[in-house]
Amino acid sequence: MRTATTFLILASLAAGPAAASEVISFDEIAAQNANSPSLTEEYAHLGVHFSSVDDGSTWDGLSRGDPGGWEIEGTNGSAFVGFNGRSYRLTASFDAPVPAFSIDVTAASGSPMGVAFTLEGYRAGALVERNAVTLGGLNQWMTVGLTTEVDQVVMMGSPTGFHPFGIDNMHWGVDAPQAPPHIDAAIDVRPGSAENPVNPGSSGTLPVALLGSESLDVMDVDPASLALGVAGAPALDFEYADVNGDGLTDLVAHYSTAATGTAYGDTSMCLTGATKDGVELAGCDAIRTVPKESASAQKAKGGKR
Repeated sequence: MRTATTFLILASLAAGPAAASEVISFDEIAAQNANSPSLTEEYAHLGVHFSSVDDGSTWDGLSRGDPGGWEIEGTNGSAFVGFNGRSYRLTASFDAPVPAFSIDVTAASGSPMGVAFTLEGYRAGALVERNAVTLGGLNQWMTVGLTTEVDQVVMMGSPTGFHPFGIDNMHWGVDAPQAPPHIDAAIDVRPGSAENPVNPGSSGTLPVALLGSESLDVMDVDPASLALGVAGAPALDFEYADVNGDGLTDLVAHYSTAATGTAYGDTSMCLTGATKDGVELAGCDAIRTVPKESASAQKAKGGKR
């Protein structure tokens, strides 16, 4: 099963500005291990009420047999909340406003790379904060948070396409952990090529440029942290050059094509990494996989020799 995105949402009610943080790990209740029903009043005693059209049931993770085939493990215990319906949307409403809300989110099996996840915070029915991120690979969790006090949060992926994901570790309160800094980077697969052809069956290497920008000095990036594709292929070698002519230095690295885990039919490829100071970064680019030849085509070629 290919990589997809699944998100877990954890919630608790803060008693007020001086309240300690609260957390929901979704291990407090027995996992549903089914696509329905969605979460509703399981955490009402904490002042949290969930609602969804078709998403947001709880699942056991890898350490408990991975009953749903999500290929992920929660960040706070095994369980997580999974999304693979049509709305890719779950709402959590609080009995009173809460500060510093955050959740962990990851792509799950079956999802393409480069899927967007959005966290919206509301107060008295008005949108007060929105935070959107690009998910990395399978079981590569990231924390997404809000800084404004909210009484309702909406967690959602794109409403189109198949892109399962999971959430876990819903957290809020004055001492709740804040989302770490993250850089949305730009990459260029096969610099100089418009179509970015990739043959998943190739035994060769693939050049990918991490593009410098006003928000990213590639000289600050740790080349050893770079990982390409769903399988996280490491950089074999790298050099610095301005590949797009914008006057900024780019980091061009070569990766084993086979080690990226790219499959025939994939339409995007993502690169993750970090700066030398530990700030995580991620970026994606569109690709076109070279069609795999059928057995009859290969036989025909052999007959012409």
